[in-house]
Amino acid sequence: MKIAKSIFLLSLIVVMSSSVFSQKRIAVIPFNNMDGNVQYNEWCYNLQDSLMKELFKYDVDGKFFHIVSIDSVEAVLAEININPDNPQYESDLWAAISKLNVQEVITGNFKIQAKRFLINAYIYDVGTKLPKPEFQVRDIFKKEDKIYEAIPIIARTIVKAYVPQVEQ
Repeated sequence: MKIAKSIFLLSLIVVMSSSVFSQKRIAVIPFNNMDGNVQYNEWCYNLQDSLMKELFKYDVDGKFFHIVSIDSVEAVLAEININPDNPQYESDLWAAISKLNVQEVITGNFKIQAKRFLINAYIYDVGTKLPKPEFQVRDIFKKEDKIYEAIPIIARTIVKAYVPQVEQ
């Protein structure tokens, strides 16, 4: 009886630990302001925060992914003193990302065209530093007062990389 109980407990631990380790550890980092006009920089962080909150809705229990907190992301970015105007921005950003201990990074960019935001979002594989082409959201065109309408559109595509059977 003790052997059967031990085998049951061991198998339960294995099953539980495999589900914990099957989670993807991801970070949502601030969007990049491709416009260059600093008055729009707040949107870098607003889009980051809103997208992270929207993604949580798809996996409230954390069964499929774990998103690193914005505080942790900001602390690492501040530690490295990331500056988008610096020519070394890309390499500095990847150095910061490596400190977050994540497998994937979600981010995007925006540019102002015809008084509207042109928004793109991507999942990057940290190992290859390349975006996953099947989980890109490109060319969302929104007025500034409607910019948050882009977030559910982005999240529905992005979350398919992590949560099986997400409805369109």
